[in-house]
Amino acid sequence: MSASKWTFNLVEGSGKHVGRSAKLNPPGFSEASDSLRPSKKDKNAEDQVERETQIANLKMKKAWETSLAPGKSIPMNAIMLYMSGNSIQIFSVMVTVMLLWNSVKAIMGTNTTFERFSTKATGTRPTGIQALISLATDPLVLPKLVYILMQCGCLALGVWKCGAMGLLPTATSDWLAFIEPKKVVDLAFGGAIESVF
Repeated sequence: MSASKWTFNLVEGSGKHVGRSAKLNPPGFSEASDSLRPSKKDKNAEDQVERETQIANLKMKKAWETSLAPGKSIPMNAIMLYMSGNSIQIFSVMVTVMLLWNSVKAIMGTNTTFERFSTKATGTRPTGIQALISLATDPLVLPKLVYILMQCGCLALGVWKCGAMGLLPTATSDWLAFIEPKKVVDLAFGGAIESVF
């Protein structure tokens, strides 16, 4: 009876069984030499670079979520402004002022909002031309711009509400104090015209 081709003998040439501490490799397995294996330092460096890349990608994703968050609140703010009415009452004025104030405050604090997503080392901030160069290479420029645009959308909503309530000086009667009176060029007396110069 011949042995199956799927079996192999675990007995060494001398007829002894292989000890438990011996290394048994599957058939066809060839162990890689130590020169082909990456060293522990190289492996740790590669793992560190991969970890930093993943953290940078996660920070960028969170930065985009933060920059788009004010846009999600625009419909809710629009409904609140609509429901408050166009008459000048304390509630409608208070809702409008809060919307305008929060938008301006958020625009002024854009850098502090996105500071936690920065992948650069925190140190002294550059000034002058160096600040412009560092701004061009900053990966958070686009999320910051989108954040400011979303806040400007909230500002536009508040300005529209102020115009609907009549708080903006859009009519000519609002500027009467600054309009000069018309100069009379001609005077008429009983059928005769006299020019005044």
